[in-house]
Amino acid sequence: MHCEMLLLALLSLAAVPSLAVKADASSSDNVPLSAHPSPTRETINFDFAWRHFSTPVDGSGGPFLSCRTAFTPFENTTCYGVRLVSVFSSADDCQTLCCLSRYCRAWMYDIRSGACSIDSEREFSCEHPTNDYTVGGTRPAPGPLPPVPEMDASRLQYDFDDSEWEIVNAPHDSLLGQEFSENASSSQGNLPYQFTFYRKHFNLPSDWEKAGQVSVYFEGIFRSSLVYLNSIQINFHESGYTSFAVRLDNVTGVKFGAGKENENVLAIRAQAFGGSGWWYEGGGLYRHNYLIFHSNIHIATNGILASLSPDVASIRQLEDGRTTTADASLHVRATVRCDAESGNEVNVTFQLYDAANKLLVALAANRTYMKPGDSFVFFAEHLVENVTLWSPTHTYMYRVVTMVSAGGGVVSDIINDTYVGARSAQWHAGYGGGFVLNGEPFKWRGFCNHNDLAGVGTGIPDRLHLFRAQAMKSVGGNSWRMSHNPPAPALLSVLDELAILVWDETRNFGDERQWVQDIQDMVERDRNHPSVMLWSFCNEGGCLQHDPDVASIGGQFRGSAKAMDPFRPVTANMVAKTITDLQCPLTGEVDVQGFSHMQGFIFDDFYDLYPNIPVINSECCSCVTQRGEDTADETHLANFNADCISEQSARGITRPFVSGSLVWTLFDYLGEPTPVEWPHVSSSFGSFDLAGFSKAAAFWYRAWWLYNFTHPAGNDQSTTAKPTQLDIPRHAPSLIDPQVIDKNSVSSANSGVRSAASASPSDSGDILVHIVQHWEPNIATAMGSDDLRTIQVYSNAPHVQLSVNGKTVGTQFLQWYGWAQFSSVSFEPGNLTAAAFSSSGIVVATHTRLTCGAADSIQLVLDVPSASTGTGTALVLDGQDTGMIRALIVDEKNSVVQSSSHNVTFTLTSGPGRIIGVGNGDPACHEANKATSRSAYHGVVRAVIQVTLNSAMPVHVRRRLAQIDAESNHYTYLLNPGEDTHRMGEMKQAGDTTTAAAIDELLSADSITVEATSPGLKSATISIPVSNDFEGHNVMATANAWMEQR
Repeated sequence: MHCEMLLLALLSLAAVPSLAVKADASSSDNVPLSAHPSPTRETINFDFAWRHFSTPVDGSGGPFLSCRTAFTPFENTTCYGVRLVSVFSSADDCQTLCCLSRYCRAWMYDIRSGACSIDSEREFSCEHPTNDYTVGGTRPAPGPLPPVPEMDASRLQYDFDDSEWEIVNAPHDSLLGQEFSENASSSQGNLPYQFTFYRKHFNLPSDWEKAGQVSVYFEGIFRSSLVYLNSIQINFHESGYTSFAVRLDNVTGVKFGAGKENENVLAIRAQAFGGSGWWYEGGGLYRHNYLIFHSNIHIATNGILASLSPDVASIRQLEDGRTTTADASLHVRATVRCDAESGNEVNVTFQLYDAANKLLVALAANRTYMKPGDSFVFFAEHLVENVTLWSPTHTYMYRVVTMVSAGGGVVSDIINDTYVGARSAQWHAGYGGGFVLNGEPFKWRGFCNHNDLAGVGTGIPDRLHLFRAQAMKSVGGNSWRMSHNPPAPALLSVLDELAILVWDETRNFGDERQWVQDIQDMVERDRNHPSVMLWSFCNEGGCLQHDPDVASIGGQFRGSAKAMDPFRPVTANMVAKTITDLQCPLTGEVDVQGFSHMQGFIFDDFYDLYPNIPVINSECCSCVTQRGEDTADETHLANFNADCISEQSARGITRPFVSGSLVWTLFDYLGEPTPVEWPHVSSSFGSFDLAGFSKAAAFWYRAWWLYNFTHPAGNDQSTTAKPTQLDIPRHAPSLIDPQVIDKNSVSSANSGVRSAASASPSDSGDILVHIVQHWEPNIATAMGSDDLRTIQVYSNAPHVQLSVNGKTVGTQFLQWYGWAQFSSVSFEPGNLTAAAFSSSGIVVATHTRLTCGAADSIQLVLDVPSASTGTGTALVLDGQDTGMIRALIVDEKNSVVQSSSHNVTFTLTSGPGRIIGVGNGDPACHEANKATSRSAYHGVVRAVIQVTLNSAMPVHVRRRLAQIDAESNHYTYLLNPGEDTHRMGEMKQAGDTTTAAAIDELLSADSITVEATSPGLKSATISIPVSNDFEGHNVMATANAWMEQR
């Protein structure tokens, strides 16, 4: 019996009789919550005004000295029972990782491969000598936490002088601002590891004192973190990817009230090192943070589970073609804690509201007496008729309100923002199987992704999460694998709104208690997101397929996941060279079998052996490509890679019994430079580069994954993988060619606004054509030699014709999932044009590459926010919203100069904003990330702009922020409702008219203006619209509106 079956059996035997469900529509519980007293719960943004300072990791001594001397070293020894956790460039890094784990007793480093293995809290043994390539060490018992050096300890004290530290807002990547170093780990993007410190000065409102509990909720601190309040250590958290709460009100010396004398200092020491990855993981406060107040009888952190499970037999399609309805079982449960000084009778009520805020049903769990210190799970079930289903054609969401009453019906706690989608997700095996969503077959056509972006690193603002998600939809992607860690919650909310399916994953797999806790934390936090379809335990070699204890470990992970969420399946991204690698006990512990980089015959062999296990191609297609590079050499990779992505992605797309393919990756990321290491500092697997500029591969996916699955007008020769209504990615934004200027988002230049000469209609809306190579002189041309070139063209048209300066070179008929290739094309300056023809012989799309002239000027394009990219029309003035502009170096005819590497400087000339980072997508660029200038790469460069005024957040939040954040106006200006106008009046009376005028100008601005300059080029400016309409323009509202209007 699997663990979840035992869990459900115990619930049915023990819990149901004491928690009988009531569903009386005529009862008082059917009153909307607005009629109840205000809840005693507040959630306040805690991202602003953190003081920040970092120090390098001293791997040779310092904080690790006492830890290192505790190990008995060995050489040429093999240890059994340890597990591979990462790949490092030095043995010191591996030993440091062991030092930083509380439970690590042994480490072993393979000097040939860089593989680092450590003990995982189980029996291990070491044999000597057995080889000539390992070094390591052992210690007899789990070591203590590494000691904090005296200087580090002083930085955590209340009275430490942090006045010289920089002030930052979260999300903040503490590593990104460093210089690249060849000596730093290539797996971490050649950015050195650091210890990073944060200090926040704040006041707690006096009305919270002794009225309940106050805690800080951290969505993620990378990696492990020590938290101090007023010089007292209050928490240690080891995982860099899971969220956690830290209570403040019960700490000795905590202060309540206004004024400097009542100021508290929260200090954090984050070890931005020793994570689980061989990719760049960033560091510090890289996600959002919240200050939470609630009563002493309250819902536990992440303590609500809500599920709406439709009866598939009752699914009905409405006439509008996008809406489906069904009868669905509502299952809700809430974990309640009693931290009161005395016992209480406690009752929990659940209310379900539709998207129009209409109350549909109210359910009350039986009253339960709770003693101080008790935790109890209340739950209820009910059949809800005729619910609207969440689906890729209609992302309809319901809202669950959970209300806790205690002591005679007094409202003790309310959480009113649990959103849930009703959808049926089934995984079937066999040739008639695959993934079925809401009763319809559905092929996963998706991508794996890591977590960083140019200019911001891993501290990605919410609107840039939306940008990345819309980029996936622009190429026909419908699914996202979180590789290899739980994501930022904001990203999941975006994917809920856009109906992108999610594979949620943790990587650390083993019998170490922290890793078992990690998957439980992930599932408990993410389980209410309708986009999440399954939970993954591990990745590739980390799945321990040949470990003798893998069945036991898999059982622990399965049990932890199912205890938090009994409704979703579990999986693992397993790798195999032969089918025998998959004949392991872990296969018996997963509900869906994930394959990583498997040959096609292994899919077939697995089906023969395990016809009843659903399968998915969960990682494929590590096909490198570099934007703008026509040919490969020792330090450059070619832009063309369709031969690789076509064959490998088809393994999961064309087999009826495989649920789909997830490509590695959609975006490039820092670290894991392959196959070229230094000077490369980032990967090159993505269809978009690190700056978010599309490569040629993105157009191949748009042609075949978007248009071929959508429109029969294209080259639809496939005999398998036919789309259904749900499988069609109907809501796709434009795919932006970085070298084409969008006339709707263009800047003004000194010479006036001009349309782009290279912007031919390459995308007709159902057929696409895209020339991979450019049409510029090269070395052969300069030497006077014959310049014969191979030109590849991506298209889903039946056939494509290529011409040079109007002369036809040839015509190619395309195979399904293919491309056109023209050999020995003689270069002539001018234009290279590809024309796509429909099956009736009509030209439906063309793409032209021009031979450009000398660089003349800069053009600026607004990519975020932009209707073209599906990211909205304005930035919200909430102190955090973020946009991106693109600078293009163009010639006199407004063609992008492919060879340009001009350095572009961005200057904010007016409005409430700041430039927070730059990028260009060049994997070998070592220029500063946190800067205001950057060289162009193939004529294009990126700047990231963030608003600096908080005047749009809800009034009650800004009033609390004015009370709480002692330094909020030092970095981001906070408009305190009702007080700023009075303050400006006082300034004018005191004669400080300059400051008053500056504040008035800031508050009245309707845009942010940025200028781009470069020596010898005409400059350009662009305006970014801003808005105080938080409800209408915030990121989730933008995503929802974008879906609804299509």
